[in-house]
Amino acid sequence: MVRRVAHRFSDEIVFRLTGEKGIAQTRIVYVSDQTGAKELYVMDYDGYSPRMITGNKSLNLSPSWSPDGQRITYTSYRDGNPDIYVVDLTTSKRERLSNYDGLDISPSWSPDGNLIAFASSMDGNAEIYTMDKGGEGLKRLTYTHGEDVSPTWSPTGGEMAFTSDRGGAPQIYVMKTDGTNVRRLTFKGEYNSDPAWSPKGDKIAFACRRGGGFRICTMNPAGGGLTEITSGPGSDESPSWAPDGRRIVFASSREGRWNIYMINDDGSKLEKLTHSDGNNSGPDWSPN
Repeated sequence: MVRRVAHRFSDEIVFRLTGEKGIAQTRIVYVSDQTGAKELYVMDYDGYSPRMITGNKSLNLSPSWSPDGQRITYTSYRDGNPDIYVVDLTTSKRERLSNYDGLDISPSWSPDGNLIAFASSMDGNAEIYTMDKGGEGLKRLTYTHGEDVSPTWSPTGGEMAFTSDRGGAPQIYVMKTDGTNVRRLTFKGEYNSDPAWSPKGDKIAFACRRGGGFRICTMNPAGGGLTEITSGPGSDESPSWAPDGRRIVFASSREGRWNIYMINDDGSKLEKLTHSDGNNSGPDWSPN
């Protein structure tokens, strides 16, 4: 209770000083194997008060917040096949949204909360699809011989960035959300993946391979302004933006185990958020 009041007060100060909402009341969902299975956890933006939200003793991956902050979609093997599920955090009700042959992964909500983009191998190789928030209205967006995964919506809902190896190695592409006007964004580096569009629409963060590991990079939506914002040992993966567009949360193996870290979008003020046993990965930052 005391922390909630302090966070609310902090956000009020930020709003009065900047005119923008603060992030002190936001949360981060992530994957942790501290119990032996890969379960989903939610913690405060600063790493405090983690709590498990799945508990099915299975493999749960790729969590994604709904725009209203009330629901989380994710991939789970709880019933054998890797399908997409949604959990309502207010009621704890869980529902399976996809039940197709093959692998259904990396769900991502549209900004208006009506659609969910995801990757599925239901037709052979992985392609990008959308469905409505109830799991109906399936629509296929990509048609290539490569693997298309990890869709992320622009804040206007008009475009979508994703990872594809259609050119031979994984790179970042962008297309309109009806699947047209596909263009490649990344050309530097042999492996770029996990795009995340910033809430302000001015940048896309992604994992860029440098040497034997990955770093977090950013670029503008036209593909220019490439900046490498992390450094050090291990690998840095799965970036996700804070709703203020100034900070990025990501998973890193820089200390051996995988943990969740936060960094400013200019590469300053690195902070470790998780300290539990096990590995912590796949973070997604809630909306305000």
